[in-house]
Amino acid sequence: MDIKNILLFLISSILLIACKAEIVELDIKAKDVFAAVDGEDGVIEFEAQFSNFGELDEEARAQVEALENILTKFMEIDGFEIENTDMGYDIILEGEMPISNKKLDATYYILVSSSELFDGYTFLELKTGDDFNNLSNQMSAINFMLSPDEFHPTKIKLKGKDVQVLIPATEIDGKAYLFYEGVINGRISMKFEGGVFDKTGAGLFLKEN
Repeated sequence: MDIKNILLFLISSILLIACKAEIVELDIKAKDVFAAVDGEDGVIEFEAQFSNFGELDEEARAQVEALENILTKFMEIDGFEIENTDMGYDIILEGEMPISNKKLDATYYILVSSSELFDGYTFLELKTGDDFNNLSNQMSAINFMLSPDEFHPTKIKLKGKDVQVLIPATEIDGKAYLFYEGVINGRISMKFEGGVFDKTGAGLFLKEN
């Protein structure tokens, strides 16, 4: 095997198992947030896209199938699709995650609480529970480089009526904000990526007017 083929093999292997999503989209309704902070647990829908470089050969397909089995064990996955691209293939996950005012063991969940910073606001944040460590350990057992990133670039689509929001360090409609304040009547889409969001989940503050 010449040096070019070795490099291609290494690159494709690394990208196959680089478990960081291109984007994770969370679809959240404000009414579910306010219900959860009052003690009524619910679920939100999510979609995650992972892009991979290289051919989906038998070895890669076997790893993908093993990952699917692990993910469905620790998360509520409704859809697991593989789409071929010019450079390789994408894996698209669709499913649900809990929303609660209590800390959970769930791999990923939305934690809501009364804000200690802004009076009358509810604080919403993406969190990981103990099941994330279990998922990570089982993925690493397949391949030591398969350990997933805890947090990923995240887009939150929030739907509500007459809901006031305070959003730190976000991007909305391609425009970056250090701190965004506004009122939602319909839907707003906000993106959290890079920097501190490589180490902590996305979050925002909201309240009913």
